[in-house]
Amino acid sequence: MYYERKTEKEEILTIEEQVPVPVYHPTPSQTRLATQLTEEEQIRIAQRIGLIQHLPKGVYDPGRDGSEKKIRECVICMMDFVYGDPIRFLPCMHIYHLDCIDDWLMRSFTCPSCMEPVDAALLSSYETN
Repeated sequence: MYYERKTEKEEILTIEEQVPVPVYHPTPSQTRLATQLTEEEQIRIAQRIGLIQHLPKGVYDPGRDGSEKKIRECVICMMDFVYGDPIRFLPCMHIYHLDCIDDWLMRSFTCPSCMEPVDAALLSSYETN
């Protein structure tokens, strides 16, 4: 049998094809691969991820009778909440699908419904504890 040895560059391309490089948004209008971020941008994004992970999460439960005046739709994806959907709560008390709001907060750290800055509210709640 004859095996052709791949060059280092070809091996790297093969690895990148198998494992996609994450895309981040250093600012709301910029999109870049993780490998293209500056060290300062990497630090800011890591801090943002840390803050997002500290926001409370839960599962959607519309209540027993379903007639309660609860939010029934995620305003980001416009899909109805379904019992058991993973959700995240913002300090302003708005709720969203976990994946929807986490992606949103990686771009903009404001609530999509009321435009309340999430980081300021979150940091002030840490200072009072």
